[in-house]
Amino acid sequence: MPTWVSVAIVAVLIIAVGGLSWLAITRTQTPPPTEAPRITPTMGVTTPSATPTPTPTPTVEAAAGAAERFLATSEGVLWRATAGACGSVEPLLERSTDAGATWSDVTPRYLGIGQVLSLSPYTGDQAQMVALMGADCTLQGMRTFTDGQFWEPNDEILASSTYVDPANPVAVVTPAGTLDAPCATPTGVRAGGDTTAVICGSAASQSTDATTWSPLDQPGVLALTVAGDGQITTARADAASCDGLVVAEPDAASCVPGLPTDAAVAITLDGDGVPWVWAGDAFTPAR
Repeated sequence: MPTWVSVAIVAVLIIAVGGLSWLAITRTQTPPPTEAPRITPTMGVTTPSATPTPTPTPTVEAAAGAAERFLATSEGVLWRATAGACGSVEPLLERSTDAGATWSDVTPRYLGIGQVLSLSPYTGDQAQMVALMGADCTLQGMRTFTDGQFWEPNDEILASSTYVDPANPVAVVTPAGTLDAPCATPTGVRAGGDTTAVICGSAASQSTDATTWSPLDQPGVLALTVAGDGQITTARADAASCDGLVVAEPDAASCVPGLPTDAAVAITLDGDGVPWVWAGDAFTPAR
C-alpha cells in the first residue's frame, strides 16, 4: 500500500474520533429541561376575615320597690325619702335646711310608718306624703306642721295626691281619677298641673288627660319631676354624651359629671326652677 494512502486513512480516523468526542462533550453540557412549578390545590378553603365583636350597650333602669326615692323642696327646705317596703324594709325620711349639707332624720317611726308612696311640700316649708302606716299597712295621707317632728293623718292629702296604688301596682291614682299605667311596674310617678308622668324601666311617658299616655322619647330616664305648669324635667343616663347624669329641662339639657347612673336617683325643682339631683350618695344642684 502506498505511503500516501496510509497517511490519508490515519487522518480520517483522527477526524472521526474528534467528532465523536465533540458530540459527547456537548451532550453532557446540555441543561436539563425546566420543570414547571408545582401548585398545591387549596380545596376551596378560604380564611375568614375577623369580625369585630360589638360592645354591648349597658341597660339602666329607674330604681323600683324599696330603693325608689322621693325628693321635694319648698321655701329653702329640702325633704327626701326612700320608699321602703311595708313589713320588710323601713323607709327613711329626712329634712335639710342648709341646701343638703346636713340632713335630719324625721322618719315617724313612732307611728309605725311602713312605706312612702309620695312626698311633696305642704303649707310653706312643711311637707306631706302618702304612706302605708301601722302593722296592717293602712293607706294614709300624712302631714307635718312641726318640721317633721310630728306627723298626723289627713284624708284630703289622699284626694289631692298622685301615687301608685299599692293594692293594684298597675294603677296610678290621681286627683282626676285612677289611670292604668303604660306598664306593669311603674315607678317615679310625679304630677304637676294637668300632667302626670311615669317611668317604665328607663322609658318615661306622660298623660295630660288622665286617660292616655304618650312617650317622652328620652331614653335612659332614671328620675323625673313635673312643675306646676306641667313641664317635665328628667335625669337620665347617656354614656355617649355625659360621664354622669344628663338633666333635661324643657328648653335645655346639661351634663352633671360624676353622678352615678347605677344607683337610685330622684330630682326636684326649687322655687327658682333650679333642678336638684339626689343620686347615690351625691346631692347637688344641676345648674
